[in-house]
Amino acid sequence: MKVRFNENGRGTYEFLTVAVTCLICSAILLFIVINNNQKEKYEVFRYNAKTVGVNAINYNNRTSDNVVYLYELINSNLVTRIKNNFSGDEFCDVYESKVVFNNNTKQVTLRCGYYLIYNQDVTADKFDIYKVSDWSFDTINGDNVDTMKVYGLIKNGNNLLDGYYEKELFIKLVAENYGGKYDSLKDIKKNYKVEEKTAYRKRTLVS
Repeated sequence: MKVRFNENGRGTYEFLTVAVTCLICSAILLFIVINNNQKEKYEVFRYNAKTVGVNAINYNNRTSDNVVYLYELINSNLVTRIKNNFSGDEFCDVYESKVVFNNNTKQVTLRCGYYLIYNQDVTADKFDIYKVSDWSFDTINGDNVDTMKVYGLIKNGNNLLDGYYEKELFIKLVAENYGGKYDSLKDIKKNYKVEEKTAYRKRTLVS
């Protein structure tokens, strides 16, 4: 279609106006699509956390452990590895993801990349979702900072577990990888050097 110009060049002005309007509408539509897609990811994340919680309860009925980690559920074939739906082919953290049993409460934590459901009651209708930084041994100050005591298994200057882990997980991993039944840090320290550190991270509520 040929645009007919008048003396004031109104055809060009009207064309530009329509083009700008279309760009604005496209931007708004794209924002709505991205926002809805993010909401869907949040709901899948919450569903996965609920699945971990329910299966951990079944696992706990057999073992009576105070803490059940995602890697234990996977090793017992109760769940498969959980894909991180926020970032491609990554999977959710099998060590930080867990369910804690304390009296009558059952609290689930699921970490997938930089997204976290943290200490939420398994029976809750909706889980809060946080965005977190990586753990660091460098002190972090300010609000919304989590701290955690972590432990490494040291022998001849090397960390045998290739990482530092919270107390309950550390004891389990030592027992599983190095034999014997270790029920406490005291038992482990009889045969190994245990190094303790404090880890820090930022945690911000996003949904």
